[in-house]
Parts: sequence; structure tokens; C-alpha cells
Amino acid sequence: MKKSLQAGTPRVANKKAAAPAIAPEASAALQRADAFERRQQPEEALLQYMQALSFEPRLVHAWLRMGYIFLVALQWQRGIEALQTALELEPDSPDALRFMAFAEFNLGRLEEGRRLIERAASRSNESATWVLRAWIHSSIDKDPARTLRVYRDWGQRVADPFTARARPLVVADRSPRRKLRLGYVTGDFRRHSIAFFMMPVLQHHNPEEVDLHVFSTGAADDVTVAMRPFVPHWHNISELSQESLCEYIRAQRIDVLVDLSGHTLGDRLLTFAMRAAPVQTTWLGFMNTLGMKGMDYRLTDYGMDPVGREQYYVETLFRLECMASYAPPLHAPLRESPPMLEAGYPTLVSLNNSVKLTPHMLQVWRRILEARTDARLIIMVKEQTADAAQDAMQGRIEAAGMPVDRVFVLHQQPLEQFMEMGHIADVALDTSPISGGTTTLHALWMGLPIVALDAERGTDAATARTLQGIGLGDWVAADEDAYVARALQFMDDPELLIAHRARARDLLRGTALMDYRTRTAELEKAFRLMWLNYLRGDRKSLDYSADLELELQAYEASTATRSAA
Repeated sequence: MKKSLQAGTPRVANKKAAAPAIAPEASAALQRADAFERRQQPEEALLQYMQALSFEPRLVHAWLRMGYIFLVALQWQRGIEALQTALELEPDSPDALRFMAFAEFNLGRLEEGRRLIERAASRSNESATWVLRAWIHSSIDKDPARTLRVYRDWGQRVADPFTARARPLVVADRSPRRKLRLGYVTGDFRRHSIAFFMMPVLQHHNPEEVDLHVFSTGAADDVTVAMRPFVPHWHNISELSQESLCEYIRAQRIDVLVDLSGHTLGDRLLTFAMRAAPVQTTWLGFMNTLGMKGMDYRLTDYGMDPVGREQYYVETLFRLECMASYAPPLHAPLRESPPMLEAGYPTLVSLNNSVKLTPHMLQVWRRILEARTDARLIIMVKEQTADAAQDAMQGRIEAAGMPVDRVFVLHQQPLEQFMEMGHIADVALDTSPISGGTTTLHALWMGLPIVALDAERGTDAATARTLQGIGLGDWVAADEDAYVARALQFMDDPELLIAHRARARDLLRGTALMDYRTRTAELEKAFRLMWLNYLRGDRKSLDYSADLELELQAYEASTATRSAA
């Protein structure tokens, strides 16, 4: 499923060597700053960059890294100011242009972000630049064919050359029925949306079917600690290069390697491009095509990708009955009645990442607020402080012509408080073109009805497909007029809101999303069919409904015939 904006998070560029003529004090400060960054101590690094600039004010590298640190901390204006200085000193710096594009896009200045990333791409072949270019274009443009093209631009430039020169894999044991060595590669087995989908999978994997490995690129937290007991082989590989990780995974003799990050923070897609395992598939972490030839499959379902969608992916689609499992947070108290009955007015809420709040989406919400003049809207954004959230959104809200006295910006809340938003809000508003994923399921678990637009691309239609899958397809709006009308209908019908809160959790519990044992068994069947495809040298089996036993028997019979001949 989709992640938050990490898909566009700027990656750390290769550090440029300091110019030899700089003052010794500045050079020493840069070295200390670099060490702090490598130890993930950004505040200390920031102080050292400032110290370096006190000796050498024209150090582009210091201004660039300061800008990066501010952007990662979601302090957009401070980051832009540092990057503007870097660009004044070095107008064609591709890293400064890339980071500036990221900042402008996050602040809702979409076309300026696109213009800057094109400038950066014209000056750089770096993977992060071309990934961000693809992400910005695909976020603005809903055309799936153009989305394929921009991600394929990255693949052809960055990943595919590694695939073309990858060393052949030697698989000694080609038995179709043996226990498969299964590896998940992710930076998100922590407090992250992926954990809500993967925890039940880890818990229900059959040790007779798979020997489970996790290759973790991220920092550990309490969720990591909770997940580890279910994984026999946990590998912390954050310090390994792409090449070293490829060799390491090959040494583990992994049969099926699963990417859970896509083009997001912590990904190791170039390891996949180097062919780390015989079968390689992407799942959950990124809903558009990756654009690379080295990824064999994409796990999906017929809801997210109906027949005919194959043309928009470089990967081969393998369709499950249901592409994901969902485990709701443990702390999620349910309020039985909508808050509007007590407050005397309805409250709408947006729970999605702020980058999904395009100027056009804000104008659609303005129409709702204009039609219902007592309604309030809470916009929760990813910024970590109230001031940062206000700085990021206030100008955008005013530019959209929204009633500023009824729109409230809320900074990112801890998960426990996030799951209490149903005590404050009555109705959730989904975003377009990029819709919610995990946030949609969380909102439903809170008992909130959701207003969503239908769409073609999976990344745009995630909420619509979820609602349709749990029997709430009539909530999905075909166009913006219907979207506005649906929001108004919800606010006019408190009895419907009460009834939905009473049944919301049972609706989810009764779906395939929470049938963990069946979903995991289906997943293992998919991996077995992919393995069989590899042994046969084809991609014949691409659907959960394939008769695995018949496929295995047919392969064994053909193998026996060849051996006898």
C-alpha cells in the first residue's frame, strides 16, 4: 500500500569533497558534521555546518547539507532559505535544485517543483534525482501511460544497466516442493504503515513452507522489537552497500526476494537490479510501477489492477484474491456517536499526507465548506510542530479561498492520539489524485465514513477499492460534484453516522483484509507458483486461483520425461 510522502523524500547525495583552500577550522567542522550525519545526529551536524560557515561563508556544501537537514525535519522555509543561498553560490547545483524541487512541491507549488526537478535532471544522472522527477510528475499527472514513462526513464537510466551486467545466479536445488527461502527487504519494520500490513503475515507464515528472512535497512523501535520474534533470520543490513547486500543475499541462497519499499526511504532497488535472488517481487510499499526490468513481479489483486492494467507496469502482475492484510493499532477507542451531536456542528477531517493536498483538492473542500456554513475542517499534516504545520499550510489554505476561521491545521500526532480522531471528527475526506492507504483503514476502524473519488491508477484508487471491497461502494464518488454531494449527505444524516460507527469494525473483521491465515497461505501459494514459473522458465501462473498441485504434478512429469530421454 501507499506510504506517506517518503516516496519523494530526498536521499543523501554523495558528499562533495571540501575545496582544498578552505580554512582548517572550517574543514574540521565539516568533518565533524559529516560524522554526525552518518550517526543520524542531525542537530549536532547542523551546529557544525554553521560553525564551518562562520569561517567560510561561501561553502556551498554546508549550505546544501543544512538545507537538507531542515527539509528532513519538515522546516520548509528554513530549508528553502539555506538552499537559495547554495543556488546563489552555485546556480547549477543538481542537489540544491533537487532539494528545492522537493520543498516547493511539498508546499503545494507543484509546477515550480516540476520545473526545478527538470533542471536538476538535466544536470544529473543520480538515481535520487530521477526518482524524484518520476514521483513529482506522477503525482501531478494521473495518466497511467505517462506514469509508466517517467518511472521507466529512471529504470533505463539507473537500474537496468545493473541488470544487464548482473552475474548469473546458480540455483543448486531446483526441487519444486522444497521449503522456500523467503526474504523481505524493507526499511519500514518499525512505526510505519507497512507494519500494520506485515505483522499478521509474519505471525502466520508456515515454517513448513518458508524459511523466513528479513533484511532490514531501517532503525529499530518498539514495533521492530514486537516483529522480531516471528522472524527466524533477521539481518540488519543498513550499513551494506547495494553491491554488498546483493552478494550477502545470494550467500543466504534466498529463493524469493520481496521488496516492501519501492521508491521510498530505505529502499534497496539496485540490489534487486543486480539480481540478488531467482524470483524477485515488489509488494505493498509503492503503488506505481518501479520502472525496472530486474523486478519480476508485482503482487496485486483484481480490485487494484483489473485485467488490462498490465500495460502500465514493467513488472509482471501476479494477482492475489486480496493483496493485503490489515492489523489495526492496539489503542483505538471507539466513540459510538458522532461528535457533531454534542458539538452542534459537523467536523470534517483530512488524515492524509499534506503533499496529497493539491491546490485543486483544497478548492473542492472549499465548495463543501461553502455549502455547509457551520462545518469545520481539520487538516492533519506531517509536520511535527504546530508552528511548522501552520507555516506549511496557512498560505495554501488562503490561496484556495477557504474560510480560514473554520479550517484548522493539526500537526502530526502520535499514533495513539491519531487513532482518537474519531472522537473529534464526524467524516473523513480522502484526497485525489493520490488517495489514502493505511490512513483509510485507520479511519474506517475509528468508525469514520469516508468521502472518496474513483480513479484508474491503483495509487489514486486505493480508498475507492477499499470501500468497494467492504461493501461501501456507493460511497465512492464518480466525479467532484458527487464527492461534494456525498460529504454534504453524510453531514445531513447523523443517524447514518451512528449506524456506521456501530458496524464499522465488524465490516472490516468480516473482510479478506483481516482473514490473516487465509491471506498468508495465499501469499505462500503465490510464491510457490512464482518459483515454479522460474523452474519452467516461463510466467504461466499469474493468479491465486491456479491449481498448485496440478501445476506441480505437470512440472514433475515433464522433468521425469526429460530425464528419461
